[in-house]
Amino acid sequence: MTKTIRIWDPFIRICHWTLVTVFVLNYFVLEPGDLPHEVLGYIAFAFITLRIIWGVTTTNLAGFRHASFRKTAFSQHISELKARNVSQTHGHNPMGWLMVFLVIGLFAGLGVTGFMMEEIDAFWGNQTLELTHEWLANTLYAAALIHITAVVFTQWRGKVALIPAMITGKRRVNDK
Repeated sequence: MTKTIRIWDPFIRICHWTLVTVFVLNYFVLEPGDLPHEVLGYIAFAFITLRIIWGVTTTNLAGFRHASFRKTAFSQHISELKARNVSQTHGHNPMGWLMVFLVIGLFAGLGVTGFMMEEIDAFWGNQTLELTHEWLANTLYAAALIHITAVVFTQWRGKVALIPAMITGKRRVNDK
């Protein structure tokens, strides 16, 4: 018998898919430095700021209080993957939490460096700042590829529906 539980609230899903959309547009479609690129960068920075506030204040599974970086948490997750039985009722696993914090840091860095390049005259045309912004964007792209691969792998190997939960917010779990 199965039941449906709520995993991700609407804000987390909106934040996630907004950041995905902003990244894809700014990295692959829009011209760096143009107004649409800048506006989307500010939107991403606003969502990252809200995500940090949400992570600190919420008690649901998206809250930072659920992040565990203890060796035992990593060992347990790896054991669950080996056994092909990842917990159906948890949000992020320890590696997922590492990715959350990495993405927050990268988007924040992109927002700060982008702002500095475009809005502070003293930094306009600064090669080091431009290279840092580019490095952050390329690192975020690599992180996104790793994230997608890890989600697909964990969903397959751990027999846990990760992708549908990020779309609907809910997950069907076996009622034990």
